[in-house]
Amino acid sequence: MRYSDVNLLSAKPKWLIQTCNDLALDEGFREFAYPDPYSALGLKYKARKWNWGFEPGDMLLVKYGEKMEDGRPWTYGYGFTKGVNPSSRINKYMADRALEQVVLDHLVHLDKMVPNWKSLPHAVITVMVNMAYNMGERLYQFQPTYDLIAQGKFKEAASRLRHTLWFRQVGQRAERLCRRLETGRIEPERKVV
Repeated sequence: MRYSDVNLLSAKPKWLIQTCNDLALDEGFREFAYPDPYSALGLKYKARKWNWGFEPGDMLLVKYGEKMEDGRPWTYGYGFTKGVNPSSRINKYMADRALEQVVLDHLVHLDKMVPNWKSLPHAVITVMVNMAYNMGERLYQFQPTYDLIAQGKFKEAASRLRHTLWFRQVGQRAERLCRRLETGRIEPERKVV
């Protein structure tokens, strides 16, 4: 599911449009609340066949005889958890707006870690912003890697990222971001701008 603001290309920075598109594809959109994948419910109902996120969460709790607490934190949209409960629902338009706002809210971390981040290559910026969205304040644990990025040592930074818990947890997304960091190119099938 692609981020739907591609028609506003001239109004927003290219890195913002590209990163929102990447995140929409990485996170996937779900209209209804679903249990956190690492919660008791998320681990119990791993397969998509259980319909979490595709039917109302509160109704599925009743259907499966489960407790709300076992799914915390509840999630919807593109991985949003703030204020979400099993009854929560979000449409695609609102999710796209929220995605963009959450990305912008996380830029404060990049401003502190790499003050000149906006002057770096487009593809590199999309990697940094994607990681900031994914990790929030935990991004500060990557200061040595971000120092390498600030110095233009992109291959060394990618190598360092491949040896982290983040890389093991995020899987294919992390490998794609590391390749993008190394090559400075956005994959043709993902490129929006």
